[in-house]
Amino acid sequence: MPGKHPDAIVDAEPTAAASRFDCRDCGACCASFRVSFYWAEAEADAYGLPEALVEQLSPWYACMAGTNAAAPRCQALQGKVGQRVSCAVYRQRPSPCREVEPGDAQCGKARLAWRLPALVVPPTEKAPGLAVTAPPMLCSLPGATATDRPAPLPKSSGETDVRQS
Repeated sequence: MPGKHPDAIVDAEPTAAASRFDCRDCGACCASFRVSFYWAEAEADAYGLPEALVEQLSPWYACMAGTNAAAPRCQALQGKVGQRVSCAVYRQRPSPCREVEPGDAQCGKARLAWRLPALVVPPTEKAPGLAVTAPPMLCSLPGATATDRPAPLPKSSGETDVRQS
């Protein structure tokens, strides 16, 4: 039912990054990527996804219905992206949905695609799923200027600029 959030979301133990950011105010990841997974994951007891929400891609892979489109949007996503959303199958969501964390690379790409501001996770609280701490993602927002970009790093003494030759 739209607007009603499953108890699993409300009662979930937040990660350090999620404690400052509520994914229910975003939903960009659910409307930006194809969510594909091994077909048996949809039928596993732990997931038990409704057949109507699973689209078969190949003999081995399936995806969440609605995400295998030019403009993907998971059919389990309820609400308006960037405002208030919920997942109709939050407790049964497949592994790709469980792997995205607030502020990680996938989150950043999705928020950029929806023209939402980037999330910055402090280096001391690295978001799960990130292999290395990366600088915050910059996105082109209305009103942004070239002065909003960081200055290039200085070259070390042994480096040469190949563009000058």
